[in-house]
Formats: sequence, structure tokens, C-alpha cells
Amino acid sequence: MPALFALSVIGVLCCVGMVLRRWIPFLRNNLVPATVIAGFVGTIAMNAGLPRLLEGVDAELLAGITTQLFTLAFISIGLTQTPRAGGPRGARGSGLLRGSWSMGLTWTLLFSLQALLGFLVVFLVGGRFDMDPMYGLLAAFAFAQGPGQAATFGAIFEQQGWEGAVPVALAFAAVGFAASFLVGVPLAKWGMRLGLGKHSVPLSDSVRRGYYPREEQREAMGRVTTFPGNFETLGFHFALMGIAYLGAHGISWCFAFLPGFLGTTMSGLMFFNGLLAALVVRWVLNRVGLGHLLDSQLQAKITGFTSDYLVVASFMAVQLAVVAAWLVPILLACAVLILATLVICYLIGQRYGSDHDFERTMGLYGTATGTTPTGLTLVRIIDPRLRTATMAEMGLMNLPEMLYIPAMLTIAAGFAGTLAAWPVAGILAALTLAYFVLMLVTRSIGRRTFSFSRRRNGRRRGRGGEAERLEGELNQSP
Repeated sequence: MPALFALSVIGVLCCVGMVLRRWIPFLRNNLVPATVIAGFVGTIAMNAGLPRLLEGVDAELLAGITTQLFTLAFISIGLTQTPRAGGPRGARGSGLLRGSWSMGLTWTLLFSLQALLGFLVVFLVGGRFDMDPMYGLLAAFAFAQGPGQAATFGAIFEQQGWEGAVPVALAFAAVGFAASFLVGVPLAKWGMRLGLGKHSVPLSDSVRRGYYPREEQREAMGRVTTFPGNFETLGFHFALMGIAYLGAHGISWCFAFLPGFLGTTMSGLMFFNGLLAALVVRWVLNRVGLGHLLDSQLQAKITGFTSDYLVVASFMAVQLAVVAAWLVPILLACAVLILATLVICYLIGQRYGSDHDFERTMGLYGTATGTTPTGLTLVRIIDPRLRTATMAEMGLMNLPEMLYIPAMLTIAAGFAGTLAAWPVAGILAALTLAYFVLMLVTRSIGRRTFSFSRRRNGRRRGRGGEAERLEGELNQSP
């Protein structure tokens, strides 16, 4: 019952977020999602006494809901059929792979660098607040990976004796999510004014408001693949997710037999185990000739639902009373991480060597401060018609991102006590350097293709402005 109350409150808050975005210009113009607005409102409500009104709806429950929704989101991703198309019109396969490799390596570098910087900042200022610098390592899970993984790893580390790891990780995630939009959206608009977005068009009123009027409601939710009188299509998709969820618990049980912190960590990574189980379920369906019963478009909507709700739940799980004593080092670490992430994304992103490096840069920044959907939102501001390969590259960059595993295991070993704090920091520094060297060796960094300098982009800006004007006129045509 408390879980249903919590989900109901999340739904109400999302509606409140939609209303606030519609009527508050600052939120509307910066395209702040209703879920983020709902999250901040929910955080205030939870810490102002909402748990006293709804018994059982507390931070612990919401943290659990966050991790469960995160697992379901990855299960849904695993069940989604991968399109066979080669990408956007005009995109070349070699360029697509090169772009995804470069962006994935940059993300991996940022993960280890964010963990290292978080550790160093908390080491420098956290002593005055009795905050162990190990907590600073949580920033990488929150910034580079988002609230879902922040809650997941925080829960794992709490089981290993690090009290308050979940609320600290979620506090990092909340600030990162805010920065992804409050910094990313103005930066995207600035680049559009300079003509850096080759296919950018003026933002429509519908995009700013966050919902479509009747005449613009053209996109369908998906196809009906089962006879409703037998089993509703939506229910069938949820049933498959349930099968994969049970399979994930089985995989976690097997991983628990691994020795030491490796077993504890791998068995606790329910989102990863859920993804593996979902891939097995999808493989079995394809093998028995029933893969056509899965509708990718509907499954993607289910993924979006779980992602939206977990964002709100993660914000509401932040216990200000717990993190208040450490608020100063947390905010200082966040400020350093936001600046460092922005600088790294800009300096490396402008040297990927394509005609859409600006789109890549903004997508990477949004991903490295929030989640992949956050990065995709920033890309769609610049490239609303998806004429560049950026979207496809951001999907494929998940493969090179797996190179972050040594950094993740190093952090896990530190929290488990297998490694001391400073050896963890030393290994992270070495990995950060190694990732950068790998980028150089694979020629992932080349000549600069764009700049925020008005002088350098003066001529391009003129062409971009004319293109925007023409695109705007076409959009307004009946």
C-alpha cells in the first residue's frame, strides 16, 4: 500500500511539474522537464513532513522504488528490438562507429575523472565537516550515470558499512540533473545563435510548453500485437518484463558466489543482471518465432515511463537532514565537477572531426551530468529533425563505455576496504590518463571543428541564421 501511495504522489507531482513549466517562463524557456521540477517539489514536500501525512512513504521506500524502476528500465531496454537500419539519412557506417567510439571514450574518461575530482574536493574541504573523502567517489555514479545507478551503488556501499551513501549519491545526482538543463540549454541556444547547429530550427511553442495541442498529436504509442480479448498488448509486454525481473534475481544469486567484493558488487547490480535476463528473454522469443509480438515503439514508451518516475523518486529520496551536515563539501564538489565536465566536453568535443561535433558535445555533456535521455534532449534542441547521426552514435557509445569497468571495480574495492583511499585515487588518476592516451592512439581527437568564439564563427553564424529563418518559415507554412 505505501508503494502505491508513493507512485500516486509521484504522478501528482509530475502533473504539478507540467503546470509549473507551462506558466513559469524561466522553466519553460530552459526546457526543464516536468519530472525534474516534480523532483525538486517532491524533495521539499518530503523534507517538510509529507511522510507524516502518508504513513510508510519515506525516503527509504523511495530509494527502493528508484532502484527497482532503474532495474525495470534496463529490462525494458533489453527487450527493445534493435533497429537494423544503418542510421539517419546520409550517415555513413564508418563515421557512425568512429563517433560512438570517440564519445564513449570521452564518457569513460569523465567517469574516472569525476570520481577523482569528487574525492580530492571532499578531501580538501570535507575534513571540517567530518566527511570521509570516499563519499566524493559517489559523484561519478551520480553525474556520469544518473540517479538510478547512484541509488544502486549507494545501496551496495551502505551494505558495506558506509552510512548515508544513498542520500549523498542522490544529492549529487539532483545537482547534476539540474546542471544538465540549467547550463546545457542556454549553451545549446548560444551555439544555435552562432550557427553551430547546422540543422537547428526555432523552438516551437509546443516544445517550450512541453505538450502538444490536438492538431500536433500525430505520433502513435505503438502497434497492437496481441488480441485484446485474449491478453492486452501492454499486459503482455509487462509480463515479459516480469519474467526478466525474476531471471535477474537468479543471475544475482549466481553472482553472489563470486569471492570477496566482486560477488557483493555484481550481485547488487540488479540493473545489469536485469539487462542480461531481458536479452535472454528476447533471444528465446526470436528463436521460437515469437519476436514479432514485441513492439519496440511501445517498449520504448515503457522505458520512458520508468525513467521519468525514477527521476522523481530519486529526488524525493534525498534526505536533507542527512546531507545537511555535508552540504558545503557536496555543493563545492558539484561546482568543480560541473565546470570540469563542461570544459572537457567542449575541448574534446570540438575535435571529434565531423560536421556535427557541436551536437555530439551537447549530447555528451547532458549524458555526463544527467542520463542518456538528458543528453538526447539537448541534442533535439539543436537537431530536432534528427538529420545528424548523433542520436545513433549516442546509442552505440554504450559499447566503448564498458571500458569504465576497471574504474568502477576500483571504487567498489575502496568502499569494500580491499583498497585504501589513496591507492584508489592513484588508480583512478592512472586510468584517466590511460583513457586519454587511448583517445590519442586511436586518433579520436583531431583538428578543431567549431568554437564559441564569435570571430571564428562569424561567417558560419550568418549562414546558420539564414538557415534558421528559412526553416522557421517552412515550419510555419500550412
